Parts: sequence; structure tokens; C-alpha cells
Amino acid sequence: LWTSHMCVFASAAICSNQLWSLSLKAIRLYSPHWVRVIRFAVPILIFIYLYHEFWPKIMTELSDLREFYDPDTVELMNWIKSKTSKNAVFAGSMQLLAGVKLCTGRTITNHPHYEDKKLRERTKQIYQIYSRSSPEEVYSILRLYGTDYIILEDSICYERRHSRGCRLRDLLDIANSHVMDGPGANDPDLKPSPYPRFCDEIKSNKPPYTIYFSRVFKNKTFHVYKLKKKKDVPY
Repeated sequence: LWTSHMCVFASAAICSNQLWSLSLKAIRLYSPHWVRVIRFAVPILIFIYLYHEFWPKIMTELSDLREFYDPDTVELMNWIKSKTSKNAVFAGSMQLLAGVKLCTGRTITNHPHYEDKKLRERTKQIYQIYSRSSPEEVYSILRLYGTDYIILEDSICYERRHSRGCRLRDLLDIANSHVMDGPGANDPDLKPSPYPRFCDEIKSNKPPYTIYFSRVFKNKTFHVYKLKKKKDVPY
């Protein structure tokens, strides 16, 4: 991130009249002629050195082409492009939705621009798809943001990479005052949720989940559900 900034500042300093004037005055060799010579000579010499030192390495790295291979994600993106409306709105994890936006151009409910306070709150609400919330509550939240489809990821729903208390579903449980999954201590103010985990239970394809959602796509990694229209949902 800072490399480009440092290059700009370094080039400004190397080509500075003031820098070389002060340096030559310090060693008592100052003259306008020498300042001009050094101002141009030093950057040229640095460029020649960098070219000689790093250009072969850069070309070697560029020649080592590697192919992106993630068939489940490719299958998902192709399905979205071919089977959904261009005006469809998708909800899911931030990192996945960034890819959906880039690859398909579809509208998304949230993305990794996490510095925005309102977007952080929206993301927290959208992530209730991985919490222990009722299908009615999740449906209402998603409809509030105009969602047409949700994309559930098994890698988040059944995450095992991180320890208990650091997984996304644990953070949501704590935020919702629910006890976390698995053996281990819980804060005394946390209570068991009356509902199963949404991202897992929706896959049972049983009421009341089928009242609000219908599965339209599935592979080994992703599950896509379409929200039913409000007129088709009994209240």
C-alpha cells in the first residue's frame, strides 16, 4: 500500500534542487552546474541499477502463468449470469458478493467497503442468514434491503478453521445474546436460541422455511435460495 507513496516522495527528493544544493554546500562543492548534473544523473543511475537488478526477476515471475481453478465458484457465477434477471439483487458474504458484482454485474446488498457505518450495520443484518434466527425474521430483514436471492456458503455455516468464539456464527450468536455452538464456556448473560441455525436448517426444505424461500441452485460449496414474493407469503 505504501510502496507507491514512498516512490513518489523518494523521486521528489532525489530530483529536488534544494536537496542537492544543501548537500553540495555542505561539502563546499556547490555550483548551479553541478546541481543540474546530479539532479539528472542520480535518477538515471538508479533507474539503470533497478532495471539491471529486477527486470529479469519480474519477467521470470510474469512468465510463470497460473490458472485460476475454483469450479464451484465458476459454476455459481455462470448460473447467475444465465438464469437470473439482470436486475436481481443478491445477499451473502461480503467477499463473495464482491465477486458476484465483478463477474455478473448483478446488484448486491453489501460489499467490503466496511469503513461506512451504515454499511457495517447492513452487513450485520444480512449476516443473520448465519445466525440462530427465525425464517420470518430473516425474510423480513432481506426484504427490507430488496433481496431477491441469498447465497449460503458451507465454509461459513460449518466453519472449522477458527477456534470457538472467533467464527462468524459465534460472533453473531454473541451479538444476538445466544450461546455458541459446541462445548465450552459461555458468558452468563447468553441464552439458548429457540431457533436452529438458519443456514443449516433451511436445507431441510421443510416448513416454515419453504414458505419464504425456495432453493434454485446447489453445488458442493454454495446454496442459492430465492425469496418468495410477499403476495405468496402468508402473514
